[in-house]
Amino acid sequence: MQIKLKLSHQLLLLVIIPVVFELIIGFMLYSSLQISGDELKQEAHSRLLLKKANALRSEFLWAYQVGNEFVVSNFTDENLLNQYFKHVWAATKLIGELKEFCRGDEVASANVAEIEVLTKRTNAMAQKFLPSFKEGNMFVVMQYGAIMKRDAFKAGEILNGMIQSQLEKLDQAAEYKSKERGEQGLLVLLLVLATCTLVSGTALALSLRISRRFDVLIDNAQRLSAGLELNPPLQGQSELEILDQEFRRMSQELETMLRKQRAIVDYAADVICSLNNALAFSEVSTAALAVWGYEPDELMGKRIASIVHDDDVERTTRAFDDAQRDSDEPLDSFENRVVRKDGSLVDTRWSVRYVEQEKTLVCVAHDISQRKQLERMKQEFVAIVSHDLRSPLTSINMRLGTLAGGMHGDLPAPALKIISTIEGSVARLIGLINDLLDVEKLESGGWDMHFQEKSILQTMEVAADSLSALADKKQVEIVLPQSDRKVSADHERLTQVISNIISNAIKFSPENGKVTVTHEVDGDSLLVKISDNGPGILEEERALIFDRFRQSKRDRDKKTGSGLGLAICAAIIKEHDGSIGVDSNNGNGSTFWFKIPLTKIDRHAGALS
Repeated sequence: MQIKLKLSHQLLLLVIIPVVFELIIGFMLYSSLQISGDELKQEAHSRLLLKKANALRSEFLWAYQVGNEFVVSNFTDENLLNQYFKHVWAATKLIGELKEFCRGDEVASANVAEIEVLTKRTNAMAQKFLPSFKEGNMFVVMQYGAIMKRDAFKAGEILNGMIQSQLEKLDQAAEYKSKERGEQGLLVLLLVLATCTLVSGTALALSLRISRRFDVLIDNAQRLSAGLELNPPLQGQSELEILDQEFRRMSQELETMLRKQRAIVDYAADVICSLNNALAFSEVSTAALAVWGYEPDELMGKRIASIVHDDDVERTTRAFDDAQRDSDEPLDSFENRVVRKDGSLVDTRWSVRYVEQEKTLVCVAHDISQRKQLERMKQEFVAIVSHDLRSPLTSINMRLGTLAGGMHGDLPAPALKIISTIEGSVARLIGLINDLLDVEKLESGGWDMHFQEKSILQTMEVAADSLSALADKKQVEIVLPQSDRKVSADHERLTQVISNIISNAIKFSPENGKVTVTHEVDGDSLLVKISDNGPGILEEERALIFDRFRQSKRDRDKKTGSGLGLAICAAIIKEHDGSIGVDSNNGNGSTFWFKIPLTKIDRHAGALS
């Protein structure tokens, strides 16, 4: 039969069982004490009755003895007569006490009543005895004497019977008490033995039951770690059975999760693997076949150095050693070249984490061959743009300038108009090429900054002068500040930033509009603002306006610009350890601003520029 109680309830039984038996024993002892109390009262009553009966018998004996001495004195010693009546009076008083004391005991009450009758009759005879003696009526004296003697003996017999009865009761009570105590002791001993046996048996059975279930749980945990099938479910409703059910549910969830993880690993495009402390493969995903040309089983136990290009082995080994030393932090990814099974090379980027508990390096190897190829193609494209496009375009632009200037003779107006259009197109193309080259320098970190402490007003004037033709064409006034301030900056790049922002402001300003440039000191920084009264920038575009290839909706409608200008401006200001932003009310113009430190710390040399 299966126990349906919870484990806590089963343990509670171990406490309840001895408590119940202790309550039974306590109740029995209490009942015994109650009975013993009643017996003690009865015994005390019997002893007191016996004492009073003995006292009454003593008074009778004294009265009899004094009466005999009075007769011997020939009825002349009145002192003896007084003593006789004294003892008779004391006996009468004791009879009254005995009568009251024996109330409720029919036998004793009847005996006391009979003694009282005999005593009264004897006392009455004694009252008549002396006058008869004095009258010389010896027959009456002898008759009264015989009656008194007979009554005295009968009263004595009754008292002796009462005393003997009380003594027998006391003996019986003592014998019963001894027997009862023996039986109670034996019963208590049996109850204690039964309690110990029941509790010990229950505890042993419960212990074995719990131990067997714990053994099953431990075995299940070992089977789970070994990937074996679990034992049959435990039956019952205790906490251990519930724990077994939860363990099985967790096991199923873990198995499901492991299947998903294995599916993810098997279907991942990257090679996911683990290396032991000897840098040998201990696990490899199936992607190794597609990426490196090796079956996972071919790589098991093989050292990583055996598939790495010889020139990259030392750097790769050092990177893995660093990962094992700094196990608390994931290793920054590194790149190397892996030699495929067919001998070709695979550019690989590694992400590594050392798991201290398992003494294992967990690695993700990402094939970056295409990215490397694209980088090489991009470098080739930049080289083509820089040397094969920009130089000829610059030369064409110069030739067009000489033609438009009349150095080769005067040209008709239609020809000048065509040349002017071509010049604008060439200039925009050169600007786009310059923007592309700037972006490339930004990404490759090849942007050299040259900081000098110079006038900010002078930089603004250079930028404004370069845009004067555009401003005149749109009839937009560029207003520069009257005050000046020196600032440590790359003023050539700063001119590029200011020119780009003013150019955009002119482009979106209405005719006869105004572009206002101001500066002010803000703590340890210089704040430059460029405001226009154009249509403004939509709120949803402001957060992304400085991203690459981002243009405002109005700019896209006009199909002007490459979308790189403001991104380049943001990069230049970042190189100055500054910040850039825009404030705009849609329809009420825009204010672009940037803030840079007044003095610049050279991050390479560590000295004030």
